[in-house]
Amino acid sequence: MNSEYLLTLNDLKNQNPDYIETLFALSNGHVGVRASSILKGKTTQGNPGTFINGFYDTHPIVYGEWAYGYAKKHQTIVKLPDIRSLIIEIDGEKSSEADWLTTQTDFQLNMKTGMLEERYEIETLTGKKFLLALCSFLSFSQAEVNVFHYTIEALNFSGELLITKQIAFQEGKTNDEGTIDPRVASSKSKLGIEPLNDEWIEVKTEFSGQTVILSQVMKTIDGIAEVGGLAVSKRVLVQENQAVTLTNYVVLSKPLTTKRSEIEREINKLTTVKRHLEFNQLAKEHVQHFSEFWQASDIEIIGNPILQKGIRFNLFHLYQNAGRDGLTNFAAKGLTGEGYEGHYFWDTEMYILPFFIYTQPKIAKQLLTYRVSILPKAQERAKEMAQSSGALFAWRTINGEEASAYYPAGTAQVHINADIAYAFQLYERVTGDHQFIAESGAEVIFETARFWLNYGSWIGNEFCINGVTGPDEYTALVNNNYYTNKMAQNNLSYAVTLAQRLNSVKDEEWSTWQKAAERMKLPYDHEKQLIKQDDTFFEKARWPFEETPKENYPLLLHYHPIIIYKHQVCKQADALLAEMLFPQDYSVEQIQRDYQFYEGVITHDSSLSRSIFSILASRTQQSEKAYSYFMDTALMDLTDLQGNAKDGIHAANMGGSWLSIIYGFAGLSSAGQTIQLENHLPKEMTGLAFKLNIQGTLVKVQMNQKELKVTPLEANEQLSIKQLSGNKAVIVIN
Repeated sequence: MNSEYLLTLNDLKNQNPDYIETLFALSNGHVGVRASSILKGKTTQGNPGTFINGFYDTHPIVYGEWAYGYAKKHQTIVKLPDIRSLIIEIDGEKSSEADWLTTQTDFQLNMKTGMLEERYEIETLTGKKFLLALCSFLSFSQAEVNVFHYTIEALNFSGELLITKQIAFQEGKTNDEGTIDPRVASSKSKLGIEPLNDEWIEVKTEFSGQTVILSQVMKTIDGIAEVGGLAVSKRVLVQENQAVTLTNYVVLSKPLTTKRSEIEREINKLTTVKRHLEFNQLAKEHVQHFSEFWQASDIEIIGNPILQKGIRFNLFHLYQNAGRDGLTNFAAKGLTGEGYEGHYFWDTEMYILPFFIYTQPKIAKQLLTYRVSILPKAQERAKEMAQSSGALFAWRTINGEEASAYYPAGTAQVHINADIAYAFQLYERVTGDHQFIAESGAEVIFETARFWLNYGSWIGNEFCINGVTGPDEYTALVNNNYYTNKMAQNNLSYAVTLAQRLNSVKDEEWSTWQKAAERMKLPYDHEKQLIKQDDTFFEKARWPFEETPKENYPLLLHYHPIIIYKHQVCKQADALLAEMLFPQDYSVEQIQRDYQFYEGVITHDSSLSRSIFSILASRTQQSEKAYSYFMDTALMDLTDLQGNAKDGIHAANMGGSWLSIIYGFAGLSSAGQTIQLENHLPKEMTGLAFKLNIQGTLVKVQMNQKELKVTPLEANEQLSIKQLSGNKAVIVIN
């Protein structure tokens, strides 16, 4: 096996249990399981747990001073108990009643197959020794099925073992660490547990009205199975120096309502699934699934094995953590931890979806379908915000309702509307799926366009968008944030295009969208020849970087917002992000000037920041900077750069690492009916190869220090490839 597909403990910065649990976590977009200890002992280390995408609870947000329109309820992903660990009993000794001597001999995440493989040498208090191995995976062919295949070999005894998988629910509690970090989940759900019959358990949230059902199967190689709910046991006979195997299947449903009829239908469906569980078949399907994924989505980096592994690690987690049912999305930490309370942000559209659009369009479509599903909630929110028509998508949410309690860095980030519209537009351009846009996406685009016309203001001859916050959360409630206005302009223009094509909007309405787009205010300082992040950004005092100790970063944890907001300081890329997305609208010289200025006032306190600086450095021939920023994005979680990987992966940054390669080193940009590529490969890489899925056709891109070559792997009359020079190419969509 190529070691560049294997993640081992030697690849990590530290060996903290909760850090390991995050990085080796498994998911299939429906369920996520942290890689906790395999053998349940007397003491528990780390932060073990299981997550179901979209399974959340709510509780009221308590404000010291409330105002109209504030978000009313928190939404917090529910952490279910650990479903990995076993309790083993030998001659009356139970592993759960004492900490047996456990030596880990192998622990590796096989990203090629999507399986976690482990081996342990274990000795009981009375000296009985045995080997315990586990191969686990979360099925992609049967998303509700979690597979744990155990092998046990007695080394110095023969006898009977009682193997028990017990899922122990405990009453939820609030965070007891006293943390003030807003990125960390602050509450846990109190769950109701009710047996439905001998095989199925119902798990209910306290307030959100959701439920999931759970069942287990324990099978030995002879095919004889034991079934149960919270606990299932199997007795096995072992002979000295002989191995026995058994497989535990934990079945977890999708989130359901508490209606008996819905629960009964799900029980009937999943009972049928349980009857046909067979390890070898599920494993074969799983390996094939990941083989197809890597065939379409792998990135080959020649000449840097550490970086190669880092990128594959990022792609692996992107793939396995994406919602796939059209009703769930991509949480900020995926399904690997509780950070950001399992909320969906703009991260999906701007940092993660490009990867799926260009390599896994079916998943991209499902992620966009989620936004379609919550459009009614967005329409309700716009009305609550005193807009007569249109839709305003929640800044952070699970169910579509706004869950951000701090509106300057939440609701005020109305750019999320345009971010979502941009993702639909990119999806249509790259995939050619005009039917989906016509049937589902167009209404999202029209409703967001209507919001801009209602929310914005005509001031003189310019269309202005005031009182908003852009991506840079250290600069809040400003007039004419450049990024917001640029994205809104694109949103309005795309709405005009669709309205004319589909003939579904009156001419009078789309003409007002067109006028607003044409006259959108885009702040610019002609004297400095710089784009302005907003109307007053240049009028603020520069943050005293030289006087700020290193331990005071991130600033948000050490300074009140009123102190941060009055300074010229950026948490992450903002105006520069607009230049990254629309390079055709700016000269290289303009981007260089803006880059130099904004790099001087950035803290990179957000994990979303460095990838944008890497991309723009590539495009402006700053190769050393491009590579340096890229290394931070590529290895962020493996090096724990932000210091909080224990709370879950940095999913948006992982998407950013893909963007840094494809948009940066390969210079990809798209506009109209063309996709352009330009070679910016840094000297630290000998070569680079990847595939893109354009209009349903795989196209291979190969680069080295001398040339860039684009080759279609299938015939498609819709595409034509023009090699402009040795280092430039254009894919034209006919």
